[in-house]
Amino acid sequence: MQGTLELLRKADELTPDHPAIIAEMAQTYEQMGITAKATDAWRRIQLLGATKAGSYFELASRRLGSGSAAVAAPASAASGSDGEKFLRLGACHAVRDFSVNTGERYVLRVPISRAGNRPINSQELNLEVFFFDRVNNEKVALTIAPEPVESWQSAPVDWNGTGEEVLDVVYHLPALSAAEIQQHGRRSYYGYMLRLYYNNKLQDVAAEPRDLLEFGSTPGAAPGGMNPLLPPMGR
Repeated sequence: MQGTLELLRKADELTPDHPAIIAEMAQTYEQMGITAKATDAWRRIQLLGATKAGSYFELASRRLGSGSAAVAAPASAASGSDGEKFLRLGACHAVRDFSVNTGERYVLRVPISRAGNRPINSQELNLEVFFFDRVNNEKVALTIAPEPVESWQSAPVDWNGTGEEVLDVVYHLPALSAAEIQQHGRRSYYGYMLRLYYNNKLQDVAAEPRDLLEFGSTPGAAPGGMNPLLPPMGR
């Protein structure tokens, strides 16, 4: 970890105020148990503002919470980040389905929890999902898989009871033909990035691997190939 930290410090000197580098430093400090320096790093991201820090602004805000570690964001950061939080993402898990004989199939389980006790209007919810492929074992790109299939685990979707609803999203990349491989390259599943909105306000972000948080970092400016989804709500 110390070696990683030294590399990140050098990268920070070469590219000052890059949110991805600062976030990696913060998480490395956390893993080393150096809480004070981790907090300082998250503060640096928060002070960059939502426009410059992109998705990392939300990540820093969640890490700092609302306690004494939190800092006031500059006025320029207000857009896309202010207002109460109504929903948050839980621990998401992507599991490969090995029963598929051709291509690759993954099921991404997305818990969405209510933040507080306020009632949730399901019609105000919007979740953006981006899946990514590894191409020719050389680079990462948005998937060419068909639009994902999604379903809520239970109905009605109202966030009553435990205050959590779970959405399953299925990524399925069929086996590619020789012509498709020539056009798109050899592809395999790489990861995902999520943006959760409520009433058109960004609530939470998640990604695996973490570096995908940087992709399309300006909220609302989704890149081509986006997989927006909001399955019908049970009544």
